[in-house]
Amino acid sequence: MKKLFLCTCNGTLNKLLDFTKIGKEVKALYDVVEVVDNLCLEEGLTKLEKGLSEDDRLAIGACSSQIIGVPMKQRIKNDLVTFVPLREQVGWVHVEEKESATNKAIVLLSDASVQLDHMESPTEFTESVVDRVLVMGGGIAGLKAASDLHRLGVEVTLLEPSGQNNERYLQTSVFMSDTDTLINELQAIQKTLKKVERFEGTFGEVTGQTGSYDVTLNGVNGNEKIREYGAIIVASGNQQYLPRSAKKMRHGKSERVVTLDSLMSRLKKKRAKESSTILVAVDFDAPMFSVEGSHLLRSTRNLATRGYTIIVVHSDIRTEDENLYREARDSGVIFIRGKVTRIRENEKGLTCRIENTLESMEREVIADLVAIPQMVGPVNETALLADKLGVDCDNNGFIRTRYSKMKPVQTSRRGIFVAGGAKMPMSLSDAMASAQNAVLEAFKVVRSPLTRSGWIPVIDDEQCDVCKACLEACPNDALRLMDDRIVHVPAHCEFCGICVSACPTRAIEFQSHRKESWFARFEAVATTHRRLEGKKPFSFVFACSECANASIDQAGFAGKQYGTGSYVIQFPCAGMVSPIEILKGLVVGAEHVIVAHCPPGGCHHQTGDHLSELVVSFTRDMLREIGQDPERVQATYMIAAMPEKMQKEVPVRG
Repeated sequence: MKKLFLCTCNGTLNKLLDFTKIGKEVKALYDVVEVVDNLCLEEGLTKLEKGLSEDDRLAIGACSSQIIGVPMKQRIKNDLVTFVPLREQVGWVHVEEKESATNKAIVLLSDASVQLDHMESPTEFTESVVDRVLVMGGGIAGLKAASDLHRLGVEVTLLEPSGQNNERYLQTSVFMSDTDTLINELQAIQKTLKKVERFEGTFGEVTGQTGSYDVTLNGVNGNEKIREYGAIIVASGNQQYLPRSAKKMRHGKSERVVTLDSLMSRLKKKRAKESSTILVAVDFDAPMFSVEGSHLLRSTRNLATRGYTIIVVHSDIRTEDENLYREARDSGVIFIRGKVTRIRENEKGLTCRIENTLESMEREVIADLVAIPQMVGPVNETALLADKLGVDCDNNGFIRTRYSKMKPVQTSRRGIFVAGGAKMPMSLSDAMASAQNAVLEAFKVVRSPLTRSGWIPVIDDEQCDVCKACLEACPNDALRLMDDRIVHVPAHCEFCGICVSACPTRAIEFQSHRKESWFARFEAVATTHRRLEGKKPFSFVFACSECANASIDQAGFAGKQYGTGSYVIQFPCAGMVSPIEILKGLVVGAEHVIVAHCPPGGCHHQTGDHLSELVVSFTRDMLREIGQDPERVQATYMIAAMPEKMQKEVPVRG
């Protein structure tokens, strides 16, 4: 049976909407229509639970699914459920237009009825999992991850580069903290690794999927190890290198021009000779990570406290600890915003010409030494390693995470995590926290059967011409070419639907989101709207289920009003929207179609924001070619912190 439960939200929503009219209009669409005052509270949940059987299809007309969905899913076992946010997206944003708001509620409930008609039960699958983790070391985060996994009782292999030892760890990690703290932490972790399997060598290749990766490791003595791992943590660490400006600063040509770290090592705790001046020349054009800035400030502060006159020439110094800057300045460090344009060596020392960009003037300074801070980047093997693992790197060569805010250690491939310097240069405390986070995610993978459920893509082999467009588009390695056919790997799927939009032959359909269901829903909205609102124009907002939908809900919370003829249709990801859905929206009569996605670089599925912009651009070009107004189709990003976006983006008409 198809059932509809309407919530009055403690007797407030029925004051904004005509529930009597709603009940009469949708009675023919549902077998049962019930009105409940507090559906999210115990009384309402009990009534809902008792009124349902496992085979029922259920529509909930209430508050946002982000609110009511949590307690409801804990109480009912039905999977065939759809939510209609009558409070946030209807009642609260159309308080001055009760009749049109009521009509909009009827339209959305009609859409929900059609959606239930096409809804399928989610696919459930369980995969076996190997209780073993590979940690690719090379950084202190790798040591920490291996140590923590061992303490949790997980079998772990620590892969380390050739010749790695405490001294080398210290040299490559000196920027992370003060030396004493770093040494103490390093020694403490090394003591916990006595029973951990440590393999010295390089990474060979990997096959398989999350929960069961077959990995080949190449030893330094020519020995080869092939093992199966449930999860992989990449903690390959960092290396330091000279900036491009070093050559111009006469590094390698003058003994007086050295790196800052070598200078610190050479001077150690020596006091300065009288009038000893050190000029620290920071690369003007290179962006600085906060951990690099903190290391620079610690080093110059320590030199200044020993009596050296320190002049730091920089473009921008970033640090998470403002106290370091204050301490350096209070110790006598002189900061000049600008760049060193020329260095000449003579009997007096080094004559350095400085272009002061803050004061728009040039000056010359005579220094005994010039120190060049080294930059921090990924180790040379990171790009090759990422390619073998099938994960992405960012513009700086570090391994890219899936979603920096919500998934800070998850890479573009499920079951492979990144920690510490492999992601970005980090302070000691941040690297340790990153390692712990990666350990937690890996532990969740290897310590429980991989049981998941969701709507997945269904591939029609007869329609598929194996063009591989879906393989390129899938951000999760969930589609693979096997025996000349495209195969879905459920364990890697994030249920985003991006592959559907990418397929040129429409050989891929998504469960519960087949093109017939979208077409039927659009037609239902258009037909019901015209019946209730006549010739009043309407618009479709195709919103991703993450940021965009949250932003639209927030518009309701904030009371940001927009046109009543705007109908939000949720897609799993905006990257699932293809020109077919957009054009169908226009064909049924929508005056505008707006595709709302996550902010640039902030897509929960990595690429949906970019792909949706490309699809909209392509569709606009098609409309332009046939003499139609391309302005009827727009793409925009929305986030919860910007509830006014819905108000600004939705046209006044419609």
